[in-house]
Amino acid sequence: MATEEEHPSVNDVNDLLEERERLDKMFNEKFMRLITVMFTDLKGSTSITDISGDLAGRTLIKHHNDIVLPIIKEKGVLVKTMGDGTMSYFESAQDAVRAACKIQLGIDNFNLQKKLPAPILIRVGMHTGKGIVEKDDIFGDVVNVASRFESSANPGEIYLSEETYDSLTDKSETYCRFVKSATLKGKKDPFNIYKAFWNPKEVEADMAEIKPAKEEASRNLSPVIRALIIFIPLAILAFGLLKGLGFFKSGGEEESRSKNHRITVPIDQAK
Repeated sequence: MATEEEHPSVNDVNDLLEERERLDKMFNEKFMRLITVMFTDLKGSTSITDISGDLAGRTLIKHHNDIVLPIIKEKGVLVKTMGDGTMSYFESAQDAVRAACKIQLGIDNFNLQKKLPAPILIRVGMHTGKGIVEKDDIFGDVVNVASRFESSANPGEIYLSEETYDSLTDKSETYCRFVKSATLKGKKDPFNIYKAFWNPKEVEADMAEIKPAKEEASRNLSPVIRALIIFIPLAILAFGLLKGLGFFKSGGEEESRSKNHRITVPIDQAK
């Protein structure tokens, strides 16, 4: 015969559900946070190790860490290093993009010094979303997506998700633009990929490439569309000027004027 403990009452079930809801709320308040996760990956370390040996490869990692880690720690949290890569997160998307650009510039300056037989390059990817933030680690889909953005970038590039781009508080600080939509590994729906440009020369080249494309698109418009684009603003402007000069009167104004100027005929004249 079943006892009460084997068959909990409705009140027991409700109490457990309320407790679970309370714990879920506590968990979300304590561990769930909106963050921008950034991954970096160093390219070229394997070839340098093959050419110059293990000591040279390890020296390269040291140079990499000397450049990358302090920049991340300025405004972000370094979660872990993974060989020649890093995983970190930032409370601000603006700080994450700023750090990524500073890292690329630091690597570029290092290459100009020609301390190594071949230049090294870093690719960076980031994504913004809610994640589980613990003391020494982060978890969640935001981490997986950020990793996919990093692996989609080419060496020397910074890729960011649309969520990261939309979270930027000052979009004019760093030149960013949409580059493509792509289906990331393990994801069903495509993501919009934006690129942050850190090299001033590359910014100039990209803007010079975009301008002719816009002009070409404008030239490809039909003559009717182009005429309408020119005519409509001029027509609106002309209408506004004519109305201001009194050429157009609304029905309400005419009725008001008629009432104000109605002639009252004396009774003896009306007979």
